[in-house]
Amino acid sequence: MTGQQLEVRAPTLEQRMAAWGESYRASQRSLSDRAREAYALYLRWTAAGHSGDFSTTLAKHAGLSRTTAWRAWRAGYALHLGSTATTDQGDLVDAARALDNGATLAEVNTALQQHTIRDLAQQLDTGSVGRRMTADAAQLRQQVQQRLGALGLEHLPPAERDELVFRAFLTVSDETLAGIVQAYRKTTEGSEA
Repeated sequence: MTGQQLEVRAPTLEQRMAAWGESYRASQRSLSDRAREAYALYLRWTAAGHSGDFSTTLAKHAGLSRTTAWRAWRAGYALHLGSTATTDQGDLVDAARALDNGATLAEVNTALQQHTIRDLAQQLDTGSVGRRMTADAAQLRQQVQQRLGALGLEHLPPAERDELVFRAFLTVSDETLAGIVQAYRKTTEGSEA
C-alpha cells in the first residue's frame, strides 16, 4: 500500500470537524429532549399539588446535581414556550429568564440568533430601578404565571399575565389579604426559626 492510498483512507481534518459537528448537534438534540422531559415532570409535580424546590426533588430522584436538574427544567420551560431549540442549554436558561421577565418569544428568538440572550435577560432581570427580584419572589411569580397558564392564558406574554394578577389582587377583600399576609409571615418566620 502506498502513502497516497493511505492518505485517501484517512479522514481529513475538515471531515473530522464535520463529524464532530454532527455528533454535537445530536447531543444538543438529546439535551433538548431531556430538558423537555424535565419540564414535563415539573408540570406533573405542580399538578400533583407540590410546591417548593422542584430542582432538589428532581436531583434527588434522578441522581444528578441540583444545578443540572434546575438547568434542565428551565431549558425545557423555554423550549415549551417556543424558544429556538438549536441553541445550548445555558442560552435556553437565559431565554427562560427573559420570558419570565416579559420578553416576547420573537425578542427571545432574535436574541438567541444574535447571541445576545444573556444581555436581554440581564436587562429585563435588573429592570429600570437596578434591583433584582429575590429568588423567593421569582419563584412565587413563576408559580402564579404557570397557574394562569393552566387557565388557558399561556399565550399571553408574562407582562400581561402580571397585569391580570395585579387586577385580581385589587379585587381581593381586605380580610382575605390579611389572611394571606398572616400566612406568609408564619411561613417566613417559621422557616427562620
